[in-house]
Formats: sequence, structure tokens, C-alpha cells
Amino acid sequence: MTKDGQLLGIKGKPIKGWKDSGYNEHQFRDPSNPKKHLKFKWSRLQAYQKFGNLIYVEGTVVRHLNSDRGDDSWDNIAIGTQSQNLMDMPKEDRIKKARHAGMHNNKEYRDKHKKDDKNKK
Repeated sequence: MTKDGQLLGIKGKPIKGWKDSGYNEHQFRDPSNPKKHLKFKWSRLQAYQKFGNLIYVEGTVVRHLNSDRGDDSWDNIAIGTQSQNLMDMPKEDRIKKARHAGMHNNKEYRDKHKKDDKNKK
């Protein structure tokens, strides 16, 4: 992986992946079991190259400092806590996310959506 966030293959050519929830991802065959594929996020690979095994410390998450999940460049990747990760998000987005999460803790909201789900079946 280059410092600008481009994933390169064995011959040094760029590899295309796909986006899943905004994250760049790729998969390859498991050498020990060719029927199995191993999937990974590019951001975790960049974080591993930058911080090594620290990314595996319990409670550590990979952060995108500019909140762009598709930007896996060296300068945009950091590690920290989930709280720090949320603080990377613009204030308006944090408020919106908190309001949405709060609705799921509201009994009336949950009951209404349970009824809606039953009506869909």
C-alpha cells in the first residue's frame, strides 16, 4: 500500500477493490485453504504499516482523521479509541448520529417500528 492510499499487487500495479459502507476493501484466496477468501479493509492495512501490532491492542480502532472512509492515505490514518474516532466526525454529524441512536432507546419508537416490520411480512 502506498502512502497516498493506493493498494498495489505483487507486480506493483494498482489493485481494484470495492466499497462497503464507504470503506475500501479487497479479498484474496487463503493460501492454506484455496476455497476460502480473506477480506480486509485497506485502512487497516495502512494502519498496520504505520503502527504495526499496536492496531491489535484491545480498545484500539483505526481512525480516518478527515472522516472520509475512502481516504486511506498515510496522513489520514491514525489509531485511537472509539471516543476519539467519533470526535473526528464533524459536530453536526455526531449530533445527528446521537439523535438517531437515542430514538432506538425510545420504547414508543421501537414498538411502532416492530408493528411496521410485522405489517411488511
